[in-house]
Amino acid sequence: MEKSFIPISEIIANQISDMIFIEKKYKPLDKIPNEKILAEELGVSRTTIREAVKMLVANDILTIERGRGTFVTSNPDKQNDPFGISYLKDKKNLVLNWFEMRLILEPASVRLVAERASNEEIQEIVKYEKETAELIKSGKPYSETDKKFHSAIAKATHNKVIELMLPAIEAAVKDAIITAAYAGTDKLSAENALLNHRLIADFIEKRDADGAALAMYCHIKRGITDLES
Repeated sequence: MEKSFIPISEIIANQISDMIFIEKKYKPLDKIPNEKILAEELGVSRTTIREAVKMLVANDILTIERGRGTFVTSNPDKQNDPFGISYLKDKKNLVLNWFEMRLILEPASVRLVAERASNEEIQEIVKYEKETAELIKSGKPYSETDKKFHSAIAKATHNKVIELMLPAIEAAVKDAIITAAYAGTDKLSAENALLNHRLIADFIEKRDADGAALAMYCHIKRGITDLES
């Protein structure tokens, strides 16, 4: 059973919606991959994909045609606005709300990491910071390693409640990067990750709890400022 305060099927439904409204991977009337392929791509079970698709069908974003497959509806946005504008506006507001929540949680979390993490856990955090930096510098997608960086920090708190929130934290990080691209602030977002991930990792390596907490606060606060700009 998946451990999360937010149902994993809801998180996956949001990710599929992002593929339609933000990434423009699937357009109106396009057929989406079958549940086996989607399950492999998103790293979840076929049952989770099935539940997520049901949610999207209920919201008139997807439609299932027997014997043919699952398709994006002809007009997936209920408001009849230019394709996805209201969804994108709501998505930006959601990401800002997540940033506010992370501003409360993650500086305190990274303080615990500096105090509790094993040397091996710290090296894993540093590894993901370096991998993310290399991807950013080469102009390649970096959302997966960025997500792993923040996940490694959450795990290294050794706090079971924070660990339970991992799927939501991971989704929030990925949403922030995708939405920054939609909002035209993706370069600012990449600069933020490049600078502040390095500071966070450095302070964790030094086991400087105050420095790590301040660096994380600045990282998330800048994310809010950049998205609102």
